[in-house]
Amino acid sequence: MSNEVLYTFKIFSVPHILFLAILIPAAVILGIVLAKKVGYSNKVVWVCFFIGVISEIEKIVFFMQKHIIMIGETAINTYRLPAEHIPFNMCPMQIFLMLILVMSLDIKKHSFLISFMYPTLVAGSAFAMFFPAVIDKGYHGLLDVATYRYFIYHALLVFLGFYLKKSKPVEFTIKSFGYAVVGISSAAIIMVWINAFFGWDPGVNFFFLVYPPVQGLPFLNLDNGWGIYALQIMGLGLLLFSLCYIKELIRDLPGLFKKKG
Repeated sequence: MSNEVLYTFKIFSVPHILFLAILIPAAVILGIVLAKKVGYSNKVVWVCFFIGVISEIEKIVFFMQKHIIMIGETAINTYRLPAEHIPFNMCPMQIFLMLILVMSLDIKKHSFLISFMYPTLVAGSAFAMFFPAVIDKGYHGLLDVATYRYFIYHALLVFLGFYLKKSKPVEFTIKSFGYAVVGISSAAIIMVWINAFFGWDPGVNFFFLVYPPVQGLPFLNLDNGWGIYALQIMGLGLLLFSLCYIKELIRDLPGLFKKKG
């Protein structure tokens, strides 16, 4: 399949701002309204799961590259998916988390999973829409189905995040915030090793741990070394997670300190 890019998509161009201005508010409103109308339903998560699978299939087809291997003196044409598109980033991994959720017989037992999914769905997917790393590399153009797939899929994840929060399949407390921080920290440590497995290859950047999602940012950059960059991206993640759980933190933190006192 040809990956020729026509009308390269530019970050914070008019089309990009339109995607953000239309899809993010629509996802938030739809998630809140549907949660109030039907409450929590596995059917909603199933729909998101199947759309996610279709999205991933389209991504695989779009990025599959022709590859020639030699067997003896014979050249054989094959296809392979570049390692950077293996679903080890948080957004494609949500498909597997959705499946775990809908296959559960008792949703109440998944407090840790839902507490972790909610901020990664909302903050992580919104961040990916604001700073679309794959598009910044020049892979997508305005005439590519992949461009629209990227933004619609991430908007779907934002929708699901708000839907989970507002439909309250589990009780959200300050403990939920702790679960989320532990979950993302553990995942980040694992992704350091996975990036290392691929040789810290500049083409492979799971969790944006090798280099920033977009070059030229004033805050997330490698100007002061990787250690400072790692602290920056972890600090940003903590800030975004805190904003997602701001209501629970304001409500529960005073009581937590009183118990300790």
